[in-house]
Amino acid sequence: MNSNNELTREDIAIDRDMDVDCDIGQEITAYIETWFDVDKKFGTDTSDDDVWLNMYAKYNPFKDTLRIECEIDKPLESEYFAYEPTESESQFIKEMIAEKIKECYDQTPQEFCDSAYNEDISIGGIK
Repeated sequence: MNSNNELTREDIAIDRDMDVDCDIGQEITAYIETWFDVDKKFGTDTSDDDVWLNMYAKYNPFKDTLRIECEIDKPLESEYFAYEPTESESQFIKEMIAEKIKECYDQTPQEFCDSAYNEDISIGGIK
């Protein structure tokens, strides 16, 4: 994180396993690996070994929008909150998702959505 508590590319990684929403096929959900102090960034307390934070990007490449959803997993419950990324964070997270899709699937984010959505709706002969 830089001096103003803003994430940098070095603070995260995008996991290769991604999902596309089944409603309209335009939103990619990507797990964000957190390589930064989540408690410092979000004001959480994950000091217990049984508590951790999961971070998910919800990226619509057709509308160029990004939402971040966080889940604090605890032994008996989970808490959820949304994080509004800065303009800079939003830009590089979208770029990193696109890079991971290109690396793993040789597609653009839009092509990834289209292929995943078309695959989902053809299951069971619905298409």
